[in-house]
Amino acid sequence: MAGQSDPGSNALGAIVTGGAKGIGLAISKELLRRGYGVTIAGRDEGSISSAIESIRDECRSAPVLGAVIDVTDTESVRAAFLKAHGFAPLAAVVSNAGTIAREKAEELEESQWSTVLETNLSGMFRCARAAFPFLREHGGGAIVNIGSIGGGVGISGRVAYTASKAGIEGLTRTLALEWARWGIRVNTVAPGWTRTAMVEAGIASGKLDEHALEARIPLGRLANPSEIADVVGYLVSAQASYITGQTLVVDGGITVNGNS
Repeated sequence: MAGQSDPGSNALGAIVTGGAKGIGLAISKELLRRGYGVTIAGRDEGSISSAIESIRDECRSAPVLGAVIDVTDTESVRAAFLKAHGFAPLAAVVSNAGTIAREKAEELEESQWSTVLETNLSGMFRCARAAFPFLREHGGGAIVNIGSIGGGVGISGRVAYTASKAGIEGLTRTLALEWARWGIRVNTVAPGWTRTAMVEAGIASGKLDEHALEARIPLGRLANPSEIADVVGYLVSAQASYITGQTLVVDGGITVNGNS
C-alpha cells in the first residue's frame, strides 16, 4: 500500500469507510482539502493504494493513510479506527461502506439479506461505536452516515438495501440524541442518483436508462460525486455546529417530484 505523509502535529483526523471509490473518494478528497489528515478505509488494498496514488498525483504531500477494514467484523473495525486515530486525532467520521442485492423480495436469499444489513446498517453501528471513545476524548466531533433516497422511498428489487438505508436514519437520530452531551454530532446524507462507476456501468449495460432517470429529476441531471462530498464537508465543519440528528437529502429534487 502507498506510504503515508505526516499530517502535522496540529492536524485533525478523519476516516472515510468505502473511501477509495466513487462518492467515498470524492469525500476523502474534500476532507483533505479542508485540512484533515484522512484515512481511506476499505476492503480492497489495491483500490486504496490506487486512490492514494491518484491523490498524490494532485498533491504529493497530502496527509493520507490507507487502512483495510471489514465493517462486518468488529475487531477489523476497531483496528482500522485505532490506526486512523494514531495517524491524526479523530474528529470526523464518514461511514460510506455499503453493498446492495438486486432481487425481488420473494426471491432474495436470507444470506443476501443478512449481508446487506450487516454491511450497510450494522457496519455503521460498529464504526460509530469504534469512533466514540476517540471523539469523546477529542471533546466532540462529527459522524456523517451515507444513506440513500432509498431510505425514504420504496425501490423495487432493493428490499434489503432500502430497509438498511431506512435503518441508518433511525440509527443516526438515536446516536445524535445519546451522544450530544459529549459534543458529538451525527447526521445522514442521503444521495439520489449519482454519476459513479457503478451507475455508469448500469447505463452502459442498458440496465439503467439515463434519459428516463434525468426526466424524473427536476434539476435534469445526475449528481456528481463532488456535490455529495461538498455536503459532507459542510456537515463536519464548524458551520454546521448546531445540526445533529438530521438527514440531508441531496437528490436534485427527485423525491419531491409528484408529477406522473
